[in-house]
Amino acid sequence: MIDIRVSLDSVGYTSKPPDSEVGKISNRIGGAVQVLNCPASYYEFVQKVGGQGYTFSPATFENGVRAQNNFQQMQLLVLDFDGAVSHKDIRDRAIKYKLPILFTYDTFSSEEGNERFRVVFLNDAPIEDKRGAKILKNALMTIFPETDKTDTDISKMYYGGKSCRYYNPEHRTVTPESIIIGMNNYLYETRGPTHHKKYLKSFADKHGIRLNESGLLDTSNTGNQTKGVGKSSDGKNSPNSIIFSKGNGEILPNATKNYFQIHLRDDCTNISVVKRQPKNHSEYRSSTIKEFHRYCQLFREFESGERRPNHHERFGIATNIVPVETGIEVFKNILSKHPGYYDDSKYKRWVFYLKYIKESEYNPQSCNSFCPYDSTCNHSTNILLTAKPKSGTIERLANYEEVFHSIEEVEDDLLQNIEKAIDSKDPMMHIIKCQTAAGKTRAYLELMKRSALKFLIAVPTNKLKEDVHGRAVKDSIDVIMTPSLDEIKDQMPGEIWSHINHLRNTGQHSKVNQYICDMAEVENVKCLKEYLKKQQAYEEHHGHTITTHRRLLSMSEKALSHYNVIIVDEDIILSSIASNQCEIPISLLKRILKQLTKSNYKEPIRYKLALKIKGILKKIESEYLLKLTGFEWNVDKDSHDGNEKEEDDGISALTDIPSFCLAEHFIYRKASEEKNLSEDSIVFLKPWKFKKVKYIMLSATADKDICEYCFGKHNVKFYECKTAKYKGTLNQYYDKSMSRSCIDSNPGILDKIKERSGFQNMITFKAYRRNDMYFGNAVGCDHLKGKNIDVVGTPYRVDFLYKLLPFSIGLNVKADAKMKSCLVTHNGYRFCFTTYGDEHDVLRKFHFWMIESELEQTVGRARLLREDCRVNLFSNFPLRQANLMKSDY
Repeated sequence: MIDIRVSLDSVGYTSKPPDSEVGKISNRIGGAVQVLNCPASYYEFVQKVGGQGYTFSPATFENGVRAQNNFQQMQLLVLDFDGAVSHKDIRDRAIKYKLPILFTYDTFSSEEGNERFRVVFLNDAPIEDKRGAKILKNALMTIFPETDKTDTDISKMYYGGKSCRYYNPEHRTVTPESIIIGMNNYLYETRGPTHHKKYLKSFADKHGIRLNESGLLDTSNTGNQTKGVGKSSDGKNSPNSIIFSKGNGEILPNATKNYFQIHLRDDCTNISVVKRQPKNHSEYRSSTIKEFHRYCQLFREFESGERRPNHHERFGIATNIVPVETGIEVFKNILSKHPGYYDDSKYKRWVFYLKYIKESEYNPQSCNSFCPYDSTCNHSTNILLTAKPKSGTIERLANYEEVFHSIEEVEDDLLQNIEKAIDSKDPMMHIIKCQTAAGKTRAYLELMKRSALKFLIAVPTNKLKEDVHGRAVKDSIDVIMTPSLDEIKDQMPGEIWSHINHLRNTGQHSKVNQYICDMAEVENVKCLKEYLKKQQAYEEHHGHTITTHRRLLSMSEKALSHYNVIIVDEDIILSSIASNQCEIPISLLKRILKQLTKSNYKEPIRYKLALKIKGILKKIESEYLLKLTGFEWNVDKDSHDGNEKEEDDGISALTDIPSFCLAEHFIYRKASEEKNLSEDSIVFLKPWKFKKVKYIMLSATADKDICEYCFGKHNVKFYECKTAKYKGTLNQYYDKSMSRSCIDSNPGILDKIKERSGFQNMITFKAYRRNDMYFGNAVGCDHLKGKNIDVVGTPYRVDFLYKLLPFSIGLNVKADAKMKSCLVTHNGYRFCFTTYGDEHDVLRKFHFWMIESELEQTVGRARLLREDCRVNLFSNFPLRQANLMKSDY
């Protein structure tokens, strides 16, 4: 229901008031504002004016004084007819030109055969510009030329009448748009296609309106404008345009704010006709209409005749289809297919509308302003942008809504979900997805402190391990860290670290501990002695433990059984599974095979290795994704005859033979097809296995589908925590992809960004890094908390990496799948993005998960949820809660 403000006198009359009363009425009415805000108040107003002789003015006035200079607003438009036309003719004409009447009433001088009456239209929103009010009033007087020609004063008051002749209880509205279109249509039909523009020019000259190149009034319909659109610094309308706000009217209760704009002449340059750049062809090609079928239910029903859309719905479709090449013909053909709905007169009128929309260069109407399926359809701003977003744009889905909760609710929900997972008896993977900075570390430390259960906490990095340990000690929690050789690598002699690293990289993990013991004793390496002491202390410790993801994966089921609760902090799939790759050049495989053949070993394990290498060399002749049987490599076991140990022929030192033997899925990389690859190779993920215990993973970037793929659908329980609105601000500049190639082709762009933002901190690709933090090395870092950050880049990886994980876990992956520009829907946005296949393609899921995880982790370093700071993200992959904008960098 629209609230209407009118000026209504407090006295009713049974006949036209005498001249002596006119001044009194005028004085009273200027300050007598009546607000109509419900059906009862509408009806009461109509009855008072139409049947009880109450004088009213459709306008309200400043200072309570009725005068044009004091005009505030008006929403009712009134026409006065004094006997030149019948009431029926006016109503029929209003219906014909889609201008619904609110009510009509007979004046006191009306007689049979000499009808005198007034017609009242309800605009969909208050008209706050007096010049705009005069334009609309005169446009109506053009459509209804029989009206009183002297009735041009927008502050005029109208005497009441003796009877209400018509009242529309549905309170349907007109709009500035429908009035201007109605005037065009009326002139077109009454003056003819050739001469009607002469009358439009006269109307334009009278009101100072600019014409477009087609000779029509230069108007535009716009949506989603900011407050104050078209306003000058003093809050008044711009001298070059009049902005009419579009109300909800009869259409949809959830319609967003839209505007209709009339462009005025530029008095300084005397421009009366706007010049536009000629276009070689339509912005949208004919193929776009195929996408209308795919995305728009209303269009499908309109085309098939399954449903007859009302005028407003058809007009909305028309504004979206006219910009398409052949769109007008398609629309006309649909009308012709259904003559039962659209007879010859309706068809001709729609021919005019289509012509008008095209010549006016009408903007496509937004779906939420006309479509009945707005709340259920997965759409962008309008049908065109839903079917085919413009390159370099991101459209917010109109019916997508994020629900936010208070930070206290988010913290409580997170804690409750952790407790549910702890209480669960299911030995499975419990995945709890929660926002960055939601307080997951605080939550599990609180549980460790007050619970009698024994916790094992696994975090992605040694640095984060130390941070969490420090917080736990500060809270007086009995906790120990697992020691790490990586933490002391700079303290030991270079040749010792080099050998340790070599043993680990070649899968000879069983030899590492013995070598450390030998070096600690023989070479008296102090840091190694200290490491062994810490290792012994860890093994003898009976309290809580904090370790890393990698170490967790290597722990035995027996070791894990000592703990009641195993918390995996952050996404272990991305940090320690997908990233744990091994690559072996084809030349090295051939060298190993040659060495195996030369040594002529007959032991089964070496024979199996030779067969596996031969199988790979055979498969790469025709295949890209390679699958072979895995087996365990153990040169320390007795040989096949059970009497002697196998001799070490040096093969184990060449690459990670144990992982190679266990692996079953390989990808063949060709140097001829990859820019930075020096020679052909095969790559695989080092095999991993989660023990049969209960894990609880807490992550801001966990994806339910990915987790079910990796751990098994029936081995995952997923918890989605409530979310809160950022305290800080995330601005996303999306007009450039900011991929590595984009940055390379825009020299100096990082310096320009830094100069413009003035931020000291930037996170981008490793090759362009400005500090020790970059994509792939930002998870868990907290030293940028509350700092302003520029995050620059869309972190694409090499193509094979998106196939390696899904292929390794047995998913169906197309070997020849290539990335291409696709229209995608994600995070409540519709946009074009270079990715794989259709939306159901598993490769796209893995691609989006990896990119989004990296961006969320880097943006999360500022802790926007709790800190009032700013992150500028330069990427064409939209994140939730981002303010999307284009840059001028």
